[in-house]
Amino acid sequence: MESTAAWFQEVLLPYGTWGILLLSAIDSSFVPMPAIIDLAVMGAATLAPQNAASYGTAAVIGSTTGVVIVYGLARSGRRATKGRGKRIAWAESFLEKHGTLALLGSALMPAPFPFKIVVLAAGYLRQPLPSVIVGVGTGRVIRFGLEAFLAARYGEQIIATVQANGALASLAMALLVTVGGFAFYRWQTSLRS
Repeated sequence: MESTAAWFQEVLLPYGTWGILLLSAIDSSFVPMPAIIDLAVMGAATLAPQNAASYGTAAVIGSTTGVVIVYGLARSGRRATKGRGKRIAWAESFLEKHGTLALLGSALMPAPFPFKIVVLAAGYLRQPLPSVIVGVGTGRVIRFGLEAFLAARYGEQIIATVQANGALASLAMALLVTVGGFAFYRWQTSLRS
């Protein structure tokens, strides 16, 4: 049985950075591929640690581009709906106050977190595009940057660890984002007082 790194060498590395960029744009827009981009970044960085930063950067740019496409579609879909219920008004108010943080937190979350729903809501509720790009971009830089760094440093070991402990990693990430988000909210509230 071939190792994960050998599979990536055979299938992905001929396209390298461009392959990761394209796959991450497709994943974040039209065709969800849970964990494929994470494994692609880690697999490529394992094989070519000197290019880890470019693999992470390609994943960030591709993913953010895909998100902007989904956001644009949701934003234009808003025009087709009429009326605004209390829930939509509440969600709009929440996104106005905490939209960038909500997008950043959801961009950090691994599959099966419903990331596209948050992006669709941001578009539908007309979250400003710059805050969408900042939130998603920052979350993806942290996520894919960390993955590329760990893969370049620890190689195939980190891929096996992530595959074996995916549920635990998801739970830890959710807890970290929740605690960090709450701390950030409290800090912002104290600055306004």
